[in-house]
Formats: sequence, C-alpha cells, structure tokens
Amino acid sequence: MKKIFIMIIAWGVLNLVAYVFAFDKGYMVSWGLFGILLVCSLALLFIFVLMLIFTGAFELLNVSNAYLIRKLPGVALFTVFTVVLLLMQIALSDKFVYMPGDVKESGWTEVELNGTDQYIGVRTNDETNPVILFLAGGPGGSQIQATREHFDQLEEEYTIINWEQPGSGKSYNAREIDSITIETYIEDGHAVTTYLKERFNQEKIYIIGESWGSYLGIELATRYPEDYEAIITTGQMVDFAETEVYCYEKALEVAYERQDEQQIKALENLDEVPVKGKNISLEIGTYLTYLHGYMNEIDEINRTSWDTLDSLFSPEYNIMDSFNFIRALYYTFSHVFQQLYETDLRETHTSLDIPIYILHGRHDLNAPSYLVDDYYELLEAPEKELIYFEHSGHNPWITEPVLFQQTVLDLLNQD
Repeated sequence: MKKIFIMIIAWGVLNLVAYVFAFDKGYMVSWGLFGILLVCSLALLFIFVLMLIFTGAFELLNVSNAYLIRKLPGVALFTVFTVVLLLMQIALSDKFVYMPGDVKESGWTEVELNGTDQYIGVRTNDETNPVILFLAGGPGGSQIQATREHFDQLEEEYTIINWEQPGSGKSYNAREIDSITIETYIEDGHAVTTYLKERFNQEKIYIIGESWGSYLGIELATRYPEDYEAIITTGQMVDFAETEVYCYEKALEVAYERQDEQQIKALENLDEVPVKGKNISLEIGTYLTYLHGYMNEIDEINRTSWDTLDSLFSPEYNIMDSFNFIRALYYTFSHVFQQLYETDLRETHTSLDIPIYILHGRHDLNAPSYLVDDYYELLEAPEKELIYFEHSGHNPWITEPVLFQQTVLDLLNQD
C-alpha cells in the first residue's frame, strides 16, 4: 500500500506541475502519453516475469520461484492501479483541452454531418468575417495545431475553420474506417460547407486545401461552385499514382547517391509501386519519410521546428485524440489513399467555375512541380494563378508563413 500511496502522490504532483508551469504548452496531454507508455512497460514486465516463473528460468539466476509468487499479488495490484491512474489521466486530459492564441473566439464544435458526429475547430476575431475552410493533408491527417501557429495573420481578417475529417483526429470514430470512400469526404465536405454558410451567415466561403486537401478542395469546388468564392491549394496533388512512382524513384536515386545500402535494400524490397495491400502506411513511409528527411537538408528550404507529430502534444487534443491521430496515420491512410491511384486531375478536373490559386513550394518532392505545371496549363477558370515559393518544399504555409499568408490576403482581397 505504501508504494501505491507514493504512486498516487507522484501522479498528482506531475499533473500539478504540468498545470501550473506548462499549461500554455498543453503538456497535460504529454503526461497522459507518458502514462500510456508506463502502463505498457509494466504490462510487458509483468508478462515477462510470469514467463520466467513458469519456465523455471529464474532458477538460473538463483531466485526462488516461491519468493516471486509471493510478490505477484503486489505486482498485479500495482499494475491494476497504474491502469486506473491512466484512465483517470485520460478523463482529466479531456477537461483541459483548449485552443491557445490571440483570437476572441476559439474552440471545438461538434456538428452533425450526414448522420455522423464530427468536429470543427473555430478560430475567429469576428463571426461576421469571411470564412476559410482548411482541408488538411492525409487522408487521415489533422493539422489543427499547425494552422493555429501559422495562420495568425489570416485570423485577423478571416474566420479559420479546421475540419477534422472522418477517420482523423477528433472525428476518427465518426465512421467505420472500412466504409470511408472518396465520395464520403466529398459528401461530408459539402455538408460542413452548408453548416458553415448557415452558422456564419455567409453566401459563400473560401477553401484552403493542403496536399490531399488540395484534391478534395478541387472536388468540392467542381461539384458545388455556388458554395465557394475561390480555392487556394498548396502541396497540389495531381496524379497520385505517378507521384508515388516519382517519389520512389527519387528516394532510390538519393539513396544511391549517398551509397545508403540499407535504404537501397529497403526500397528494392517493395513488391510494387504504387503500394497496395491492407496496411500500406509503413511501406509507403519507406520512401516518403526518406524524402522528407532529404528535403530538410536542402539549403534553399527554410528550416522549421514544426513536425507532423507535434499534434500529439497539442493542447487542442486530449489523450484519446492523440491516440486516434496515430491510428489515422496508419489505418485511415492505408484504407483511403490507394483509392486515389486512379485519380489524375489533368484528365478529370480541368475546368472550374471559381478562381483557383496554387501556392506551391519550388522544391516540393511529395507533389512534384512538373505535374503541377502540366495541370496549371490545362486549367480553365475565371481566374487562376500559380505562385512558387522559392524557399519551400511541400509546406510553404509552414516554411514561409508570413509570405504565404500575405499572398493569400492579397489574392482574396482582390476578389
């Protein structure tokens, strides 16, 4: 009982420290992740001890089985109590979810979309401001923390809406993952647009679509042009299958240049590209993660401390949201992404009835510029513009946030 009492005190002190000294950074969530790791470690240790006992392996260490068996109830109680504290931590983390930043109104809103409950993040200084719907990359991605940090200028004049798409972040459980299709996102995207128009009394809204979100945004703009003033895309995806082949070949080229035998072997062990199968995230990561690291070494690209996994420690998320963030990167992405292999915007979406502005990183390897150039030449729209950011890769809104936001303001304010 003494150990359990000490454990409770330690848990309380850790949360108190997090609350008093680190609340603004959202470290309440990180303590929860620490708790998850602690429980997993204790469970593995407990199983390991049992295996040693029942195999007699402790005899080799001159440790009495009888002694260990006497200790097992205490270990079991300690483990159970750790699980209880973890559950308490999960509940506590939900109480401290919040959105930091200098806006008058911010927070999560649960909305009903086509019979499901999904979430949108709202950040605004004035609800009468024009609305920008941000469509995160993915599928399965969520960038609430990144938009909060890098759209501060836009927030002064626009209401920024970050939609947690089904199968990601706070909306992970909105739908069964296996039931999600591209059409699901289009229908739900239309529903969330209708909701935003009604809530903020807007005749039309704007879209900013990033990576996968650039494709989704163009789908919405094509089908429902009456809903949107204009669309801005970044990390523009064009032909998903060709992009995968390009990324694989580029990663292999870099690996050969570096004489990275381990990476070469890992790449050449892939059965096919584009990768297909039940869970493809890790296999695709073989070349995409490698390219991401390579882009970070390009001198022309601005350095940034931001990382995709920063969302795990975001104060906007509770522990389960962070857990679902990881699940989405694996399960949702695997299920949905290969549905896009037949998509080539150069063949299907070359005519828009609203203005489109493509803001692309000059050194983007995840969405190669030659495909963007091809697509732009074919595009027909009331107004179109392709602007390259010379010090960016796949995320100019993160690596050149001031210039990116000013460019957006200039483009939208001229409409």
